[in-house]
Amino acid sequence: MTDASDPEVTDPLFRPTATMTTEAGPRADDRADGPERTILLPRISTDPVDDLVERVRPQLTRAVDALQVAAALEADGHTDRTAQVEYGYRDVFVLAAEVFRRMGPIPPGDDRTPTAPTTGPGRRGDLRTISHGLLYVLPSAAFPAVLAVVGRPGLVLGMILAGTVGWIYSGVVAYSAFRLLGLGRPRSASRVLRLAALTAPLLGVAAGVAMLPYGGVPLAAMMVFQLTYQLASTLLLFYRREWWLAAAMLPALLFGAIFLVSGGVAQRRWAVGAAALGVLATLAAGLWATRSAARVEEPTPRDPLWPPWPALLGVVGYGLCSATLLFHAQAPYLLGQLDVAAAAVPLILSMGFVEWRTSRFWASAVALSRRARVPSGFVAGVWRTIGREVAACLSVPAVLGAVLLAGLAYAGLLSAAGVVMTAAHVALAGAYYLAFLLVGRGRYGWLCLSMTVVIVLHVGLGALLGVAPLLGQGGDPVADTSLYLGSVLLLQALFALGLAPVIGQVRHYR
Repeated sequence: MTDASDPEVTDPLFRPTATMTTEAGPRADDRADGPERTILLPRISTDPVDDLVERVRPQLTRAVDALQVAAALEADGHTDRTAQVEYGYRDVFVLAAEVFRRMGPIPPGDDRTPTAPTTGPGRRGDLRTISHGLLYVLPSAAFPAVLAVVGRPGLVLGMILAGTVGWIYSGVVAYSAFRLLGLGRPRSASRVLRLAALTAPLLGVAAGVAMLPYGGVPLAAMMVFQLTYQLASTLLLFYRREWWLAAAMLPALLFGAIFLVSGGVAQRRWAVGAAALGVLATLAAGLWATRSAARVEEPTPRDPLWPPWPALLGVVGYGLCSATLLFHAQAPYLLGQLDVAAAAVPLILSMGFVEWRTSRFWASAVALSRRARVPSGFVAGVWRTIGREVAACLSVPAVLGAVLLAGLAYAGLLSAAGVVMTAAHVALAGAYYLAFLLVGRGRYGWLCLSMTVVIVLHVGLGALLGVAPLLGQGGDPVADTSLYLGSVLLLQALFALGLAPVIGQVRHYR
């Protein structure tokens, strides 16, 4: 990985004093009285790196390169600060390079060829993940018919409340289920999923009762079905039954399209009925999908079903901030300006692609860790990978957004605010990619702080300029959407800043 020409190894600023040994020569009286004798004193090391080498040697006898040494040091608790304070090196990577060098050459006959990284789930699994964006959009086909039944008063508030609660609840449930699956407890994971799906309607009833003064029974019923769908679809996505979900909601899509074309009362009833039956079919399919895992035997559980409260708090905070980030900018335009309200469609359609590219990042980083021979090269390679993936995640919603804008312009419904809001949601795709990487590193605190900062900036600056429709100000939609675009770009920078301390730690990819 390194040689003597590497400045990080030879530079005395980064390398402490070499190992010192003492060998005494013959004394004068010994030479006079008898044959010359040599006295060897014990080898004494004053370099703490030598002690570190001896401590880690047993576990790193088959180390392939310095990156593997860095992974072991980081896993053992060594940080850049300890590398600087205790050993005199700039960071853990430079220290690992020196430890690897001092461990000596590879013993003859020792095969240290690294094994190839495991392959991903295959093309079918990739297509299944990419299809998630389309599945997220399917329920919106019933929105016009539901709007005609529920009416405008309270509809936006009810949708946002149910959507936020469902977003948080499904996120907590999915996190808990995946955690149990990782602990080898698929039966417990299925129990958590079933419990969540069955309690979702009750949660929807509670939220609907709170909204009765604003929209009556139709609005409350809509919130019940919305929450039920969010949790039921979580079950099907968890068990990779995407096609079941698509089949259950296909009638709602067809009848919703018919209502949009005809707009008749009978067609409205068929569209609403198809949507309700689709939600019930989704719930039944989700519960059925848990049956096979429910029969699996597992050892007596030592861990509780739900994660520790700090982890749950992080997941809840992330879900709340994500929902607020998306909804607070769109809420004022959902019923009044179609092009601004539709700006989120390209983002939602591309979220499956973003999820897919995030799932491939780990495999790419592992492959990079096996190819890289210089620690700084590994870190630079990781950031190049992130840059390419962010560009890819931006390109897909950008193409979809261009198609949407072209259609709106052809229909005479496009405004400058719609163009700016579409650009903001395209940028959000890149922000969500970085957010998924932060979630993988457990940096929920930074995620919540960053999103809170940009939300406050968007609303606060809008209030100062008099263009914050969320606060009841009229103002200019172009100015408001431009502020939102700027806040999303700032969010990308904050997420990248949050990744900087952790994304280059090689122990995450070993």
